[in-house]
Amino acid sequence: MRRLPRVITITALVATFSLPAACGSGQQEPSPARPAADRVTWVTGFGAFGREAYVYVAQEKGFFREAGIEVAVQPGKGSGENLAAVLGGRAQFSAVDFTATLISAAGGKAEGAVTVAALHQRTLAALMTLEGSGISEPKDLEGRTVADTASSVIRMMFPSYARLTGVDASKVKWVSLEPAQLAANLASGQVDAIGQYVVGQPTVRNAAKGKEVTVLPFGDVITDLYGSAVTTSSAVATGQPDLVRRFTGALLKGLAYAVEHPQEAAQILVKKQPAQNAEVAAAELALMASYVRPADGTPMGTMSRERVERAIAVLRSAGAFDGELTPESVVSFDLLPKG
Repeated sequence: MRRLPRVITITALVATFSLPAACGSGQQEPSPARPAADRVTWVTGFGAFGREAYVYVAQEKGFFREAGIEVAVQPGKGSGENLAAVLGGRAQFSAVDFTATLISAAGGKAEGAVTVAALHQRTLAALMTLEGSGISEPKDLEGRTVADTASSVIRMMFPSYARLTGVDASKVKWVSLEPAQLAANLASGQVDAIGQYVVGQPTVRNAAKGKEVTVLPFGDVITDLYGSAVTTSSAVATGQPDLVRRFTGALLKGLAYAVEHPQEAAQILVKKQPAQNAEVAAAELALMASYVRPADGTPMGTMSRERVERAIAVLRSAGAFDGELTPESVVSFDLLPKG
């Protein structure tokens, strides 16, 4: 009987200390619920190579989470298909080569798409071949077979590149392959050259077991062109401008981190895409670093109206298109990064 009061006393004390949680002036206020994250889909520029690691970095480092966005990533197959994904509503954002956007817009095939940030300040478009192929200059492409994806910007640009370099485009045979098949088919001799971004040189060399790679950069001939750019639909740009700014801000943060820490970014890529080679991916990112920051010190992702005008003029004079095109019809200058 002596133990009973002690038990009652302890029970009373517990009850006393529990009172503020449920009694007193009122019940405890619940913590405010965190707003649900906006869910979007991002289509990479071209497969899941090292150059695409920045989106996975933005995921891994929590940059998208901090911006209140949940991002699903789909490997892209080239600018034409990526543009179609945005226009068809299958993705809210995609990496589309800006030259492809200009050419498509001039042909009436990009209505409803808009560029909101530059990923590359210069074009990376190029053709690549291997030592011993007999191709060392553009004219050597005549009578040869070149492979790329069916909707790549390099295929779109080639007629203009050929005209400016004196190549008879009708004498060059093109075949279509998936992004992951290109380097392997070049290495095996199934094709003579492939379309690639200049940063793809480590990937091609790796597939070719260390053979030297000959690069024919389009930017040496067709100047003033931006490279890949963040593209969305006009509906998203006008209806959800805050989402656009948050997404591009987080993505560009991932891009900056990736080129500043290529080894770590490559490991993050391999974690997400185990088929990729970390060493090769890091080499691609190292090559890409000089292409992503504006030379004039303006914020990453920015674009100038004057330079877009020059790009339109250059492509028109090279025979890429004849129609009229204005910078405002393809770029949302209000949504570009301001720093």
